Amino acid sequence: MTVPTANEILALRSEHVAEFIKQHSNTKTLSAVMRRLNHDLMGPDETASAMAEKALRHLGFRVDP
Repeated sequence: MTVPTANEILALRSEHVAEFIKQHSNTKTLSAVMRRLNHDLMGPDETASAMAEKALRHLGFRVDP
């Protein structure tokens, strides 16, 4: 399973988020998803950072400033 981008995560319908998390947890790729989003969130590209923050929130994770 490939690691999705923030845009791909944001394209998920809300009712599919739990299945997305379960699927990536089962295939041991959830940590790679989180690592990618955190990397983008903390990176210098403001657009990528904003998209990563939205994707994390869409997945139900809290994003502290």
